Amino acid sequence: MPELAQTSKGPQAEDQKPKNDTDFLYQCINRFNRCASAESINRQEAVDDQRFKKGDQWPEDIRADRTNQKRPCLTINKIKTFVHQITNEQRQNRPAINISPVGDKSDPETAKMLKGLIRQIERQSNADVAYDTGFDNSVSSGWGYWRILTEFEGEETFDQVLRIARIRNPLRVYMDPDAQEPTGSDAQWCFISDMITREEFKDRWPNKTLTPWEESGLGDEIYANWVSETHIRIAEYYYFETKMRELVTLSTGHTGYYDELADEVKDRIVENPDMVIKKRSVPCKKVYWCNLPAYEVLDKQEWLGKWIPVIKCIGDESDIEGRVIYAGIIRDAKDPQRMYNYWSTAETEMVALAQKAPYIMEEGQVEGHEKEWREGNNKSFPYLLYKGTNVAGKPAPAPQRQQFAGPPMGIIHAKEASAQDMMATTGIRFDATKGERVSDESGRALNALKMVGELGSYHYTDNLARSLKFTGQQLVDLIPKYYDTRRVLTILRDDDSEQQVVIDPNLPQAATKEKDAKGKVRQLYNPKIGQYAVAVTIGPSFATKRQEAAQSMIDFLKVMPNSAPLIGDLIAKAMDWPGGDQIAERLQAMLPPQVLQTQVEDLPPEARSIVMSLQQQLQQLGQEHQKAMAMLGERDKEFGLDKYKIDKDFTAKMTNTMAVYEAKMGGMIQDAAGQIATAITRMETGMQLHKQGLSHEQEISQLRQDGALREM
Repeated sequence: MPELAQTSKGPQAEDQKPKNDTDFLYQCINRFNRCASAESINRQEAVDDQRFKKGDQWPEDIRADRTNQKRPCLTINKIKTFVHQITNEQRQNRPAINISPVGDKSDPETAKMLKGLIRQIERQSNADVAYDTGFDNSVSSGWGYWRILTEFEGEETFDQVLRIARIRNPLRVYMDPDAQEPTGSDAQWCFISDMITREEFKDRWPNKTLTPWEESGLGDEIYANWVSETHIRIAEYYYFETKMRELVTLSTGHTGYYDELADEVKDRIVENPDMVIKKRSVPCKKVYWCNLPAYEVLDKQEWLGKWIPVIKCIGDESDIEGRVIYAGIIRDAKDPQRMYNYWSTAETEMVALAQKAPYIMEEGQVEGHEKEWREGNNKSFPYLLYKGTNVAGKPAPAPQRQQFAGPPMGIIHAKEASAQDMMATTGIRFDATKGERVSDESGRALNALKMVGELGSYHYTDNLARSLKFTGQQLVDLIPKYYDTRRVLTILRDDDSEQQVVIDPNLPQAATKEKDAKGKVRQLYNPKIGQYAVAVTIGPSFATKRQEAAQSMIDFLKVMPNSAPLIGDLIAKAMDWPGGDQIAERLQAMLPPQVLQTQVEDLPPEARSIVMSLQQQLQQLGQEHQKAMAMLGERDKEFGLDKYKIDKDFTAKMTNTMAVYEAKMGGMIQDAAGQIATAITRMETGMQLHKQGLSHEQEISQLRQDGALREM
């Protein structure tokens, strides 16, 4: 039975609460080495997988033997292509973190803000590099990591921001081997080790004394893992500390921790113990972080999150008699790849060592012409001479060239079988065999073949989605704790456009609005209020979705061409043309008023008042025009009202009104000019459409025939 990793959940001596720094360091070292021991098989296999991926695919003894004999030893490395089939598919369809509100205190707009802020954090952190590196390691060798960090927003501020950083080498991480979750969310401690030079150590901690291993007084050989002659291994250490707290429910209805109550409330409880209706002891955990060079504890501080900010991403996971084994696609494809290399080498060797189309002749036929026949394969002679007799003087036929039969079919079949075995063990079909007709297959058939190929490796992408979900959960937990001051932040929308929002942890509600100094409405959010759930979607990026939507709209127009004037602005907005947004704005301005209602909420107060006044004036003119038309219809015979004159007066009044307000708008502030002009254009378009709908040719014709055109 294999040796099982010791558990830290039992009464182990190394998990007893340290009494001093020395005990704390021994606990750290025991945990570090226990993890290294528990992961020894996985680490050995992972190193071999990475070397195999690089191209080191021949056993050392066979390679050495072939090299000494000057025999070929070829490596046709297909492993990288199999790995890239999975990782590049993930890069084309990146999973996205989505946030949704949970409970009555949450707000949908705040959920959108959190999603946009997480996207901005990912962009500022180059998080795609962290995700790609961790995912590549999980596909190649079985597991990978990335982490969440904090940094100051600037050199002259105490405000902190969150960042996502990559961990290039997963073997630098030593995570609690008792953790059961694939993302490491239940890990109780974690090390991230690194080797730095002694000079770098002195620059970072100039007041600390570095004692080399030979001069250390601890005398424990396990410290050899931490120190060398030129370098020192420092380890970042995350761990939990548990403190028991008493939770109470008072007769007043308040529920909270006893140590957080006001002193006067505590005094009242002492005088009247019946005030406490319920109470229980609650283990409260806090995460701490420190640096551990050699045998000192440096930079210890609290991490405000609920979890250790190191996220694990796994490939294939197997639990064999209590020992967890991680593997990627390389592990089971090694033997087929070695066989492919061997048969390719054998084929090459057979062809290289075979004679170049030898001649069959009788002895003595090239006597006196040996040099020309020896150089016949290297030089172009116009003819080759030979004797028509053999050494016995008897007649002999002319020399005949024997064609090369080629490598045996057994080698060719074995080579093809090895290639098929690689696709079978990895579950990836990336090239077509002779029996598969791909070039002339339909698009639906190709998609079906692609889907079948992706099913064999989809668990890698699914595990990545789990890890990204845990990343989102950590960020949602950390944002209210580290973005703890009122500040203006830039978030990233789904279409990659930027938006400025205000974070205010003192707001009494999750989201509200206010007007800035220029009168523009902006959003305010308090991420501390409410709870939010995290989900991950896997699919094309927004740009790809936008292109797909534009093509779908165009296909829709082919079915319903009459809808083009109503959705033309949406199609232009979905296009990737330069100036597509400007085209969309112009088409939007031409929409009928009943389709597009003018939005003036975000305009400055001056512009908003002018636009609203203009709307009232135009509405009043329209009412007067309708009243005049009604009078014309009722009294045209009695008074002979001049409809033409009424239309002319109405047009003059409307033109004058528009001129007055256009002059006023010319003096508006520059940043509101574009919005005002858009509003005016839409109103003019509405009035033109309104006039075009007022057709009175029959009334005018009747009045002209009667000759009764008079002014009112």
